[in-house]
Amino acid sequence: MVDGARATAKSEKPRVPQPKPAAPSSSTATSRGGSTEIPALPRRQGAEASAETVELPVAASLRPKVTRASKRRVTTNTKTAAPKRRGGGVRALQAALGLSSDGDFGPATEKALRRWQRERGLSVDGVAGPRTLAALKLRSGRVLKRERPAKRRHKRSRTAKPRTRFASARSARRGGGVRALQAALGLSPDGAFGPATEKALRRFQKSKGLPVDGVAGPATRRALRLGPGKTLKLSRPQRRRRSGGGGGGAGGSSTVARVLAAANRIASKPYRYGGGHGSFNDSAYDCSGSVSYALHGGGLLSAPMASGAFRSYGAPGPGKHITIYATSGHMYMTINGRRFDTSARRQSGSRWGGPRQTGGGYVVRHPPGL
Repeated sequence: MVDGARATAKSEKPRVPQPKPAAPSSSTATSRGGSTEIPALPRRQGAEASAETVELPVAASLRPKVTRASKRRVTTNTKTAAPKRRGGGVRALQAALGLSSDGDFGPATEKALRRWQRERGLSVDGVAGPRTLAALKLRSGRVLKRERPAKRRHKRSRTAKPRTRFASARSARRGGGVRALQAALGLSPDGAFGPATEKALRRFQKSKGLPVDGVAGPATRRALRLGPGKTLKLSRPQRRRRSGGGGGGAGGSSTVARVLAAANRIASKPYRYGGGHGSFNDSAYDCSGSVSYALHGGGLLSAPMASGAFRSYGAPGPGKHITIYATSGHMYMTINGRRFDTSARRQSGSRWGGPRQTGGGYVVRHPPGL
């Protein structure tokens, strides 16, 4: 038994451990799913091996597939988007102008905005409107501008007296009264038609070839561009007329009184055919020129008229104070019953007078209201 065991032990060879072969420098490793070979890297000894990190190449089969969509996503995410200006308010405006953004649209912001607008050929108003905001590439919104404090209006006291003497000429012309007349004559408008106003008015009438009577009638008002309105004149105390004066009383009408005054001024002027037709101021007058001058003095006529033209003047029929008798070749008028006719000069040397009865063929007219 013992011998058998010994025989068995002799027949078995002792197992000697075989040394493992060293890995060759060019040995390869095979991946499970493919045949990609990964070259082995040489080993480094000591601290050098522990300090460095060894990067191993990744097998192509293990790399993620890059598609076009993923490329687009990567490209988009890696790009840096341009910063957007938010809000488009005062702060964004100041930043676009290169100023410190404090949100206060003050003089410095307005000055910088004006300078920027001038350089870009925009309207230089210091206001960031739609065009300026678009040029600055700001979001369109409300108009940005400098806010200025509203001026306080001083309330006029109820007890304050209205301005009279030193009113402007423009405001004085409204209404066409004495103030407008004085302003047109270059005087200080005080609203009182006194001697100074009359003197200035006479001087104006003389320069314009108008009857120099110191009365602002229709013709004088037109020359002064005052527009239609009442006749303006100096108010004088009523004087007692001497008996035998031409034309009798004024009949209670200031217009009739002015017609009488004008008729008296030329009552003894010489007669000349066509006289008084080119201008109211002449050295001699015919029948229609005499009547034209008298009516113009009362503000009832703006230009001389011939005898035939008076047949359609004014209103038909006799008047209360003034009546005109006209044919195609001759005419005259009556004022408060007294005849004013050039034919009377041959008898008395004055135009006041003439035959009492009216001949046939005359057209009877009168100034409206007179």
